[in-house]
Amino acid sequence: MTYSLASHVELVRSGNDFFERAYRIIRNSKHTIHLQTYILAGDTTGLEAIKHLAEAVKRGVEVYLLVDAFGSHELKSGTIRSIKESGIQFRTYSPLFTGHRIHFGRRLHHKILIGDETEALIGGINFDNNYHLTGNHTPWLDYAVYVTGDICEEISIMCRRLWSGKKRFRRKMHDLSHPDISKDNRPIQVKLQHNDWLYGKKGISKSLTNSVRHAHSSVTILASYFLPGNRMRRALKSASKRNVKVKIILPGLSDVKLVRYAMEYWYAWLLRNNIELYEWDKTILHGKLMAIDNDWVSIGSYNINHLSHFSSIETNLEVKDENFCNRVKEELDGVISHCSKITSPGRWKRMNQFEKFTYWSSFQLVRFLFSLQFAVLSKE
Repeated sequence: MTYSLASHVELVRSGNDFFERAYRIIRNSKHTIHLQTYILAGDTTGLEAIKHLAEAVKRGVEVYLLVDAFGSHELKSGTIRSIKESGIQFRTYSPLFTGHRIHFGRRLHHKILIGDETEALIGGINFDNNYHLTGNHTPWLDYAVYVTGDICEEISIMCRRLWSGKKRFRRKMHDLSHPDISKDNRPIQVKLQHNDWLYGKKGISKSLTNSVRHAHSSVTILASYFLPGNRMRRALKSASKRNVKVKIILPGLSDVKLVRYAMEYWYAWLLRNNIELYEWDKTILHGKLMAIDNDWVSIGSYNINHLSHFSSIETNLEVKDENFCNRVKEELDGVISHCSKITSPGRWKRMNQFEKFTYWSSFQLVRFLFSLQFAVLSKE
């Protein structure tokens, strides 16, 4: 798959930066808005997003809001009713209950906002107070990419297809102009990658593994739920043996403690293979980002684990641009400077038997749960 072109690409961190950009996209839109997200919460952040979308409808904009049924299950019926009454076209993806069946399989996990096929945000940030600067709350650490240019047409087509459930559809043509905010008008190479195992789409998982295999100097991974499969582990081990500097930033705090313990089960193996490990413990780490050799970056919703690989609809944007990658490198270096470095390969050996059993059993349980969800998905 060849690269597409963008006129502007910018790294966006969770917090006010992300939400101010999101609301600006909504305000700028004149024809169509697609918001597809795993979590739309019924808190102040979620309600603020709904308010902006409803105001867009009043201006005559067609607004399509698609949320995952499981991720957004806390949305109250009254809130959903007000969304629909405002004129927003609303759907939940993969309802948990249909007829006499309960569905736990395929989930909509990507997070995309696009306005008028001209500007978009793609990343891992949900519309939830956890990702916003509210009061004394420090946002969870996560990232998105703000992008304009030709790639936005491709993003829009993908969102329309997912909304309609059709591979082909009739597009409404509008006189659209892309925001001219690029500093040098130099086109930037970008690629939209997907994972949707049920339909044979494995673009993200293949691309991440292949990029590590072909790394020359450095691999830096920021990951929230890092449970790599055999291919990724072999790729990381091989890269380290080639004297590629491999750094992995993992959560010191996690919103899912079971997965946190399962991740730590792999620390000894990673350290034995000369992979540098860092723990971010300032807030919850929720980001999903990989940077290779200072000239390639992938950012999006994909977690390096079997759940994202087999059970979720995921979207990442790859960027091949030295200036953007240098900006990402500066960001990751800043994150690492506030992390605790894990240095002792003997950490596992020094644990008592109860601690070892806790981490081992957590890993086994998580692997079983992922396998169970995969089995359920295969039958649906």
